[in-house]
Amino acid sequence: MKARDLLAEIRENIKDYDIKYLEEKIKEKDINPISKQVSAFNIENYYEIMALDIKDEENVEISDRLIEEIKEEIAKFFDGCSPESEDIFKRFITYICVYLSLIAKKPLHPVGMDFRDGKTVFTKEEDGKINYYCDIRKDLKNRSKDYFTCKFCLCKEVK
Repeated sequence: MKARDLLAEIRENIKDYDIKYLEEKIKEKDINPISKQVSAFNIENYYEIMALDIKDEENVEISDRLIEEIKEEIAKFFDGCSPESEDIFKRFITYICVYLSLIAKKPLHPVGMDFRDGKTVFTKEEDGKINYYCDIRKDLKNRSKDYFTCKFCLCKEVK
């Protein structure tokens, strides 16, 4: 599938998500700081997706198999961690992840997110290029038996 076609599919699948509700939710005083940060990241990505124009030279072919693998892995994640989540939310998150992994080439979590014990997603410039790293990727890979969504994230493991 071409990148433009995938972007159109992503837009179609997230357009009905109530982004205004999410924007109001993050304004609440009692919201968990991590939930607030992830929600703000998802809002940012939503608007980026809706405004994006893929240029001809960026309209590359993306593997249909890879797209389906990401969708299946996210479905396993929801089945294992949050089966009660509404279908519209699951679809929203799934397509945000597809976008981040295959079009935007960004981490699946916001840079600076504090997972726990100071572990985070961070950037490091190497040879004039920005690389993304995740302190918990290796731990999650070792613990995950049923699903491992991180394999679709471009963050590198911290050695």
